[in-house]
Amino acid sequence: MHNPLDSFSYHINWKSRGHHPGQHKSGQRGMGMEFAGHSNLLDYPDPRRIDIRQTIRDPLEQVHVRIFNQRSATPVMIMADLSSSMGYGLKRTKFEVSSEISEVITNSVTAKSDALGFIGFNDKISSQWVAPLSYKTYRTKLLIEKLKNYKSKSSSHSGLIKIADSLPKDRTLIFLISDFHMPIKDIEETLSTLVKHQVVPIVLWNKSEFDNLPKFGLLNIEDAETGKESTIFLRKKIIKKIKADFAARKKMLQETFLKFSFPPFFVEDDFKSLEMTNYFNEFFYA
Repeated sequence: MHNPLDSFSYHINWKSRGHHPGQHKSGQRGMGMEFAGHSNLLDYPDPRRIDIRQTIRDPLEQVHVRIFNQRSATPVMIMADLSSSMGYGLKRTKFEVSSEISEVITNSVTAKSDALGFIGFNDKISSQWVAPLSYKTYRTKLLIEKLKNYKSKSSSHSGLIKIADSLPKDRTLIFLISDFHMPIKDIEETLSTLVKHQVVPIVLWNKSEFDNLPKFGLLNIEDAETGKESTIFLRKKIIKKIKADFAARKKMLQETFLKFSFPPFFVEDDFKSLEMTNYFNEFFYA
C-alpha cells in the first residue's frame, strides 16, 4: 500500500499555453523570471520593468521595458481502463492498483497547481466516469475512490479509440493506465489520435500472470490479442512458453509506444513514485 500523501515530481518539455499561474514554462507574458525580450513602455506600461541601459542606447529615444514569461499551469488527464481484464488480481485487482496510482497522480498534480481531469473507458466512455478538467479535484477523487472497488461486467476496451474527443484542445499530459491486453492495432490507432498530446502509458501487469506461476495445476488465461479466456494445464513447457510470450509482448508494447515517442512505464504489482520521477527526468527534458 502507498503512503496517502505519496507523490512524484514531473515536468513537461513544451511551453504551456495556460493562463492560470503554475510551475511550467509558458509563452504567457507575466511576472515570471524567464526573460522574453524588450518592448516599449507604450505597449507594456509597467514602469517597474524599465531597462535603463536599453533605453539610453535607443537612437529613437524610446523607453524600453523588459518582458518576462510567467510560469503557467498545464492540463493533466488520467485515463483508466475499466475493461474486464483489469479485474484480475490475487491480493489486489488491477482496478485497485490503478486507483492507488491515480491517487498518487492527483497528489502530484495538486502540488504543481495544474488542472486535472479523469476519464474511465471500456466498451464506451460513460459520462458517469468523466471528471472534467478542473483545478478542484473533488470529482476526480470521487471516481478514483469508485475505481478501487469497481467490479467490471463483461466489457472490452473499444471506447479507448474515442478518448481523443474528450480531451482539452491545448496540449495535455495524459496518464493512460491499462494492462493493454488488447490488439496492437487498436493501441496504434488510439495513439495516432493522441499525437498532439504527451501520453505516459502506465502498463499494469500482475506477476501472477506470467512469473509467480504454480509448478502445475489449472490456470485461466486471457489472450492479449482477442480477449478470450481459456483454461490450461500447467507444466514446465507451458510455463516456459507463458514467460516467453509475456517477454515478447513487453518488447512489442515498448516498440509500439516508442514509435509515437510515448515511452511506457511498466508496473508489476507495486507502483514506485521515485521510479516515476526518474522516468520524467530521463524522457522529459525540462
